[in-house]
Amino acid sequence: MGPTILHLGPFSISSYAVFISLGILAGLLMTFAESRRRGQDVVSTMDATLWSLVGGIIGGRAVYVALYWPHFASRPREILSFSRGGLAFQGAFLAGVLALVAYSLWNGRSFWKLADTVAPGLALGQAIGWIGCLMSGCGYGLVTRGPLAYDLRDSYGILAFRYPTQALISALNLGIFVLLLALSTARIRRRFPSGALATIYLALNSAGLFLLEFLRADETLYFGTLRWSQVVEAGEFAAALLAVLLLVWTTRRRTAALERPPSTG
Repeated sequence: MGPTILHLGPFSISSYAVFISLGILAGLLMTFAESRRRGQDVVSTMDATLWSLVGGIIGGRAVYVALYWPHFASRPREILSFSRGGLAFQGAFLAGVLALVAYSLWNGRSFWKLADTVAPGLALGQAIGWIGCLMSGCGYGLVTRGPLAYDLRDSYGILAFRYPTQALISALNLGIFVLLLALSTARIRRRFPSGALATIYLALNSAGLFLLEFLRADETLYFGTLRWSQVVEAGEFAAALLAVLLLVWTTRRRTAALERPPSTG
């Protein structure tokens, strides 16, 4: 399968668009099922998910266009075209989180409970979406030799033996999805405070992406030797560690309050 799956006269359907769409659909269905399993208000949860999705698409595209503005400045019609890739994941993720925070504050829903519900679907959607990136050549890997070298194209269509970075990131997200799905069972979930699953996702995803991005060769903005997204991922991992400390502290305070004997006055 190549960058284009089907030609319909002057129109074409790209593998990137197909797999991104499949990833979004799978993520939404997973979130719907998870919301029902948790006994939540499904309509409200799906509303929150859709707001987060819309925010993520806008944020991801805006960051991508900003990063490659010299290209888009002379081709403004391509700004809204997703046929050859064009979503910066970290921009999409941060914008999606902000949209979820805004929704939870506006509607009085717990952000952490919403984040726990959305996390498995997000990981599944990423796992599927990155296959589209592999097909189209975006996010391509460094040229290399050895057991991890595969004959893959870059975003310009040039074939070479490269690291399969897109497939590795897809496998990372699939592993995170399986882990979160196992931890979200009712018996295990009761042992964790709200926000634990979302924090596990954030820690594993940010750390995994940070390491795998050393194998990427696509052009981007650098800060020293680090890609801009790696700087963001380092901040996300630090935020995940702070969230763990906060969750542990909150859990201990609640446990101490429950164990404290009532005042006799």
